[in-house]
Amino acid sequence: MDLGASYTLLGFIISVYGAVQLIIQIPIGRLSDRIGRKKLILLGLISFTITPLLYIYATNVFFLIPIRVLGGLGASAVWPIAMALIVDQANRDKRGSAMGWYNAVFYSALAFGPLIGGMLYDQFGLEAPFYFWAILGLASVIIVFKKIDEPARHILHPSISMVRKSDRLISQGFKTTFWACCGVVMLVGIVGGFNFTMLPSYSAQLGLSATEIGLLYLVFGSATAISNIQFGMQADRGRRKLMISSGCILGTVSFAMLLEASTLAQTVILLAALGVGLGMGSPAASALIADTSSPSRRGEIFGIFNTSRMAGIVVGPLLAGLTADMFSLNGAIIVFSVIATAVTIGTLLIKEPQRTHRKQ
Repeated sequence: MDLGASYTLLGFIISVYGAVQLIIQIPIGRLSDRIGRKKLILLGLISFTITPLLYIYATNVFFLIPIRVLGGLGASAVWPIAMALIVDQANRDKRGSAMGWYNAVFYSALAFGPLIGGMLYDQFGLEAPFYFWAILGLASVIIVFKKIDEPARHILHPSISMVRKSDRLISQGFKTTFWACCGVVMLVGIVGGFNFTMLPSYSAQLGLSATEIGLLYLVFGSATAISNIQFGMQADRGRRKLMISSGCILGTVSFAMLLEASTLAQTVILLAALGVGLGMGSPAASALIADTSSPSRRGEIFGIFNTSRMAGIVVGPLLAGLTADMFSLNGAIIVFSVIATAVTIGTLLIKEPQRTHRKQ
C-alpha cells in the first residue's frame, strides 16, 4: 500500500498467488502420481528460495504481480504433493493425527512468521525478512533432498499408470462428502484471505499498535496450530462429521462477532476461538478425503482438495477488498459470515465411511 495500492488492488495482488494454484495444482498432483513426489517438491522449494529475493527489487506495485505468480507456481508443487506424501506413509488409523500435525506446522509459521518478520524489519530494515525467507527456502531444499525418500510405489510402469486412470477417484456414495469437505477447507482459505488482507486495517480501526497486530496473528496461528494437533488425534477416534460441523459453527460465530469487538482483549478471544474452530474441522476433513478416495490417485485428489483452499484464498482477498471499498470493513465481515454459514450448512451432508471399510 506504500507503493500506491488500493484495497481492491491489494486484494488482487494477494489473490494472484492462489489463482495460479487454482489452475495448476490438479495437473501437478496428477503428475506426481505418475513420476513421483520428491522431485516436484524440490522444484517448488527452489522457487521459495528465489522468489523472496525478487521482492527486494520491486519498486512498482505492479511488479509484485509476476512475483506472486512465480510464488504460486512453487506452492503448487509443494503443498498438495506434501499432503499426498504424508498420507502415503501414514497408517490409516493415524491420518487425522498426521494431517493435524501437518496443519499445525503450517499455522505455526503463520503465528511466528509475522513476529519474526516484524523484528527483522525493525532491527535491520525492509530487506531483512526477505533474505531470511530465502535462507529458509534453501534450508528446506537441502533437508528434503537429503532426508525425504520417494515411496517406491510411485515408480510405476507406464501400463500400470494407464490402469490407475480407470480407478474411481471418489468412492461410490461419497461425492457429497468430498465436496462438503472441500467447502470446509475453502472456508479456511477465505478466513486466511481476510486475515492477510484486512486484519491490519481492522486492527488499526480499533487503535491497535503494530505490536498488538502481530499479537493477533500470533494468537490466531497458535490457536489453529494447537487445535489441529489435539483434534487431529480426536479425529482418528471417529465422529469426524461432528467435529467438522462443530468447528464450522464455532468459526462462523466467532468471525461474525468481530463486528462487536472494540478492545484488544475481545479481538484476541474471538481470533483464538476462530482458530480453534478451523483447527477442529480441518484434519478431520483431510482424513475423510483420504478415506473416501483412490489411494493410487492421491496426488490428484489432494490437488483438488488444495485447489478448494486456494479458491478461498483467491476469493477471500478479492471479496474483502471489494466489499471494504464499497461498504467498509464491517461490510466485508458480514459477507464473509454469510459464506461461512453456507459452508456450515453444507457439512450436515457429510457421511462417514464405516471404519472397517476404509481404504488403506
